[in-house]
Amino acid sequence: MLNEYKLILDEIEKVLKASNYSQSDEFIESILNANKIVVFGAGRVGFAMKGFSMRLNHLGLESFFLGDVNVPNTGDGDLLIVGSGSGNTISVTDMVLLAKKNKLKVVSITANVNSIIAKESDQIIVLNCQTKEDEHMQRASKQPMTTLFEQSLSIVLDSFVLKLMTTKKETHFSMLERHNNLE
Repeated sequence: MLNEYKLILDEIEKVLKASNYSQSDEFIESILNANKIVVFGAGRVGFAMKGFSMRLNHLGLESFFLGDVNVPNTGDGDLLIVGSGSGNTISVTDMVLLAKKNKLKVVSITANVNSIIAKESDQIIVLNCQTKEDEHMQRASKQPMTTLFEQSLSIVLDSFVLKLMTTKKETHFSMLERHNNLE
C-alpha cells in the first residue's frame, strides 16, 4: 500500500504544480461578491463540488448544489461554479449555457482550456491533467479514468476554502457554528 499512496500523492503534486491559477484572485472575488452561489459537477467531480458548496455555507455564504431541491431562483448578481475535467460533459455544459442565458456569472474548473465550459465561462481555473477525452494519448496517470482530476480538484477547492477563511477572518470555530447539528 505504501507504494500506491506515494504514486497517488506524486501524481497529484505534479498536477497541482503544473496548473494555471492566474484567475484565482478573481475567483475569490466572484465568490465574495455573489448574492447566491450555485455549484455543480457530474459524477465523482460532483462529490468534490458538493463538498465545496457545503464549505461555502460553513463560511457564511449562500451556496447551493445544483440538483438539490432547495436551489432558489437565480439571475444577475449570482454565480455558478462548475467542475468538469473534460469541460464537455453534457449536463455541465447545458447548465453553463442556461446560467449565461439567465445572467449568472460562470466560473469553471477544468483540465481542458479548449472546452465548451472554458469558452463560455467568465473565469477559469485550469488543472493540468489528462481528461477522459484524451483517449489517443498514452495515459500519464496510473490511476483509472478521471481519478487524478477529481483528487486534484478536491485539493484545489479546499485551498480556496483556506484562502476564503483568511479573507473573511473565519476560523474552524466560527465555521463549526454553521455546521449541521442534526448529524
